Amino acid sequence: MSGPDPRLGVVVVAAGSGERLAARHPKALVLLAGRPLLAHALAGLAAAGLPPPVVVHTPGQGEEFARAAGDLAIAGLVPGGATRTASVAAGIAALADDVEVVAIHDAARPLTPPEVIGAAVAAVTGAPDVLAAAPGVPVADTLKRTLAGEVLGTVDRTGLVGVQTPQVFPRIVIDRVLDPTRPVEDATDDLALVERLRDGGELAGRIVVVPGSVWARKVTYPSDLALLEVLGQHSAPDAAGVGGGT
Repeated sequence: MSGPDPRLGVVVVAAGSGERLAARHPKALVLLAGRPLLAHALAGLAAAGLPPPVVVHTPGQGEEFARAAGDLAIAGLVPGGATRTASVAAGIAALADDVEVVAIHDAARPLTPPEVIGAAVAAVTGAPDVLAAAPGVPVADTLKRTLAGEVLGTVDRTGLVGVQTPQVFPRIVIDRVLDPTRPVEDATDDLALVERLRDGGELAGRIVVVPGSVWARKVTYPSDLALLEVLGQHSAPDAAGVGGGT
């Protein structure tokens, strides 16, 4: 079996505080089945055949993050910035100059199946017109728009997906989006940064979604951690479709 693609660089964003998780440690160091979220995420990336990532950690806690990684290979540790976008930029700046494709993954999605990771990467490496790719799952719940606890109306969920990570980009695209000479608004989703330039006519190409997985759920609240404890006891089924449904 061939090794990781040398043109691919990986950034794991792990600088979250874990405040909404009510944790005493940075989120990526919280344990899931006795193992830090960061270690789970690194193991998933390695199982997908990706190269060792740059890990963007909570400032001042590099040693703790190195211990959390254990014997899992990483390419480097970089302190995060004041915003997610700043943290992503710091991680990408630490990648080798010859990297052509960048995968950005959240440590807070520790059980993302390797097949989902591989599909997101392949969507970019296999199509020159793709500006970005990410896994996504169709929205299943009925959505209501509310104000102060009152329902204003129902939102048509046709075509709506919940987007996950890794989010993958040609290096030339993500470098342009994060160009330090231009103002960059923060975003909780890296795809949104590319969408802004595409919609403004500065970039031309497709932004695609590949089938995601419930196993790629993000840890934000204690209930998320409890659910992943249960999911982690089972193998993930085939990735969820991104089309319609009921």
